[in-house]
Amino acid sequence: MIKNLFISGTPGVGKTTLLREVTLPKREKIGGFYTEHILAGRVRKGFMIRTFDGQERMLAAKGLKSPHQLGKYGVDLNALENVGVPALKLAMMSKDLIVIDEIGSMEMMSERFRTVLLESLTSTKPVLATIRSAAQPFADQVKKFADTETIHLTKSNYAAVKQQVRKWIDSHL
Repeated sequence: MIKNLFISGTPGVGKTTLLREVTLPKREKIGGFYTEHILAGRVRKGFMIRTFDGQERMLAAKGLKSPHQLGKYGVDLNALENVGVPALKLAMMSKDLIVIDEIGSMEMMSERFRTVLLESLTSTKPVLATIRSAAQPFADQVKKFADTETIHLTKSNYAAVKQQVRKWIDSHL
């Protein structure tokens, strides 16, 4: 049985949407975090980080003053380290499944996040994560972990991947 399952795909294909659809109904057994776009009309203004037990913080926003920039977004690593990292640690201790959305450029900026990510992937708990499909040394290394499978999501295989991820979750809960 595969211990860690990654969903990869190009930006906007629906990785986070799929993740939320398959995990939120089972949130009492799940720990970790997911991200949500903050929109003004149809324009993306930033990203919110949300834990399965209801905490949330602004993770990145256009115009946010930060030493950490990703394109036009300022990144608040404190949000990741004070909300996301503790959610992963709690999930390792007390939940049946760890969810990480996402293993991407913003998250790679945090040494604490990378450390707890590696702890999660090598723990006894299964990990469901979204991960960037574009090459990035740390993400590429993580995709090669033992007992880890990466499914590539596209608009055309969305329903099939969702079914596959649901089956994987059910086999672990």
